[in-house]
Amino acid sequence: MRLIPALLAASAGALLLTAPATATTKAMTEPTAEELRAAPIAEEAEAEVKLALLRYSNGLTVEFNDSQPSGDVGIVQTAYIGRASLFARDRGDSFLETYLKITPVSVAVPQRLVEAHGAKPLPVELQRRTVTKELVEVDGLATPAVPTMSGAVNCNKTYYPWYHWRDVGHPGMLPRDAYSSSYGGKYVKADSWLINCLSAGNPPQIAARHRLFYFNNFLSKWAEQSDTFVYPGQEQHIEKGLVNRYRRIIQSDSWGSDPDCTSCTYTREGRFHD
Repeated sequence: MRLIPALLAASAGALLLTAPATATTKAMTEPTAEELRAAPIAEEAEAEVKLALLRYSNGLTVEFNDSQPSGDVGIVQTAYIGRASLFARDRGDSFLETYLKITPVSVAVPQRLVEAHGAKPLPVELQRRTVTKELVEVDGLATPAVPTMSGAVNCNKTYYPWYHWRDVGHPGMLPRDAYSSSYGGKYVKADSWLINCLSAGNPPQIAARHRLFYFNNFLSKWAEQSDTFVYPGQEQHIEKGLVNRYRRIIQSDSWGSDPDCTSCTYTREGRFHD
């Protein structure tokens, strides 16, 4: 119980410490859309620190993570088609609120999710939980009692209720390189959904891939925050973000868009939002 005020105090202190850096950032010249497209990808990716790894009895896997040093928090849902469904995050929920909804009281809560909750009052449910700085890893969880995306899961499926782009899988589909500047500018979060149209059991080398970035103003480069593969028979949703930034998503495949690989297809969607 005593952890909660302490966490709030720590969070407030962190905000005070970072205020000068934010002011400095705002004073910097904003890059143009052309400069953002011309900017290179940084040589070193950010460290993606796992906060929680939750495995459910129906085969769904949910990971919460923290990209450092940017501090953007994220969630990765992975499911095998026909065995489990990805759940729908309630609009407006913080990552902490989602975590509390999909885990029982016996499962500890990562401290970073509490810190990243924002200015809203902390959920009452948190008073019943243990907060930890350690990685939370749990197997055999019961299927979470939250809404899932309805409808049959296949390569014609639409995952998001709205999106900035959607490409139905077909042989030879070229990579998608999407910049938030093309959809209004800076956003707090980036979402990417992929479904590998090949059935489970096919070689794992035939994979779809999504990479998420933010524009680092000090480096004038794109910093990679997430790089994940989606294997045959899988679908996956990634959401990343906590701060308003220029963001970028690259969706591609491991077969080089070869049109002769007629069975190698994946469907993709993506969006940027606050």
